[in-house]
Amino acid sequence: MRVLHLLGATEDTGGILTVLRNLRSTEEERGVEHVVLVHESYRETRQPSLRYRKSRHLLAESPRHLDLLRRTPPALSELRRLLRNEPFDVLHGHSRGALLLTLGASLLWRRPALFSSHAYARRKGMYRWAARRRHLRFSVLTPNMARHYGLAGPGNRVAVVSECCADRFFTLPLVPRRETAEAARLRLVGLGNIVPWKNWHLLLEALIRLPEKERGRFEFHHYGPVPAAADCRTYEHKLRALATRAAPARCEFHGLSLNVEEPLRQADWFVLPSTNEPCSVALIEALALGLPAIASASGGNVDILTPDRTGVLFAPEDAGDLARQLERLLRGAVRPVAPERIRDSVRERRAAAVAARYHALYEQVRWPRGG
Repeated sequence: MRVLHLLGATEDTGGILTVLRNLRSTEEERGVEHVVLVHESYRETRQPSLRYRKSRHLLAESPRHLDLLRRTPPALSELRRLLRNEPFDVLHGHSRGALLLTLGASLLWRRPALFSSHAYARRKGMYRWAARRRHLRFSVLTPNMARHYGLAGPGNRVAVVSECCADRFFTLPLVPRRETAEAARLRLVGLGNIVPWKNWHLLLEALIRLPEKERGRFEFHHYGPVPAAADCRTYEHKLRALATRAAPARCEFHGLSLNVEEPLRQADWFVLPSTNEPCSVALIEALALGLPAIASASGGNVDILTPDRTGVLFAPEDAGDLARQLERLLRGAVRPVAPERIRDSVRERRAAAVAARYHALYEQVRWPRGG
């Protein structure tokens, strides 16, 4: 089975591409080949390598909705030429820009296709309408995302298929637990791009709110790149200024790490401050290693974390509540379950389990060869 993933990415920054790498690692043995349609400006910077096709017109995202709409007709023509020259069994769209392309292909050619939503869009009507089209199979990442789009409950055809981490995370040694009283400092680790919507500033602002003595008992280590966009560079400067104000807490930004296991093994807690994070692969990886997490009570986090058992949830966008949760950690008021049970809480989000769910959907939208 050959699957063409419609994405239009311009940078190799993780997210959907990380999930596709994880799926590829487990599905090639089953004879499933994943090919990704990216923008012509895309350059691969991570491993393992994926199979790509390049598009002049498909773009994953744009701040201008009309730009995505304008690109759809030429992207459809481009896609038709690709499909004439190369056989694929399944079309699987992922990004906001690819929604229009996937929908257009299924409507115009009267062929089934699959679209997976990976975001909490503010304009929900288009997604609800698309989810009810006859030829389009629609999936979301968590039950909370289905509720966000008004697609939960009986009578809806929406499928729920999680993001996934690589199977190997479930065979690695668990991160050993340190009791709070034994730790001179609590080590918080965050993984992800330095982009404004990730809300790394909330953690720094929460640390600043703590009394100096308590603040000095924390260290925060961030691993992730700064994308080329100007607002990301500006945001990086803001974070470094906040980190200086958060002293004597130790706050360091280490840049991109291609081995996420290593920083997670140095952590006492994983931290994810973004609001409406769809379904964080980094969060699943941390939990698979038995590491508890601190996250915003929004998005996919509410379906992944169990408060005070596998992690701690704080009120979205609320640095004050995050500071209160950090104080609870210092007091020993939160006692997560054993690392083995934290790992078990995300076992169904491993690549092999998620690949099986996608395979069932692919069988529903598979095109007959030669048809």
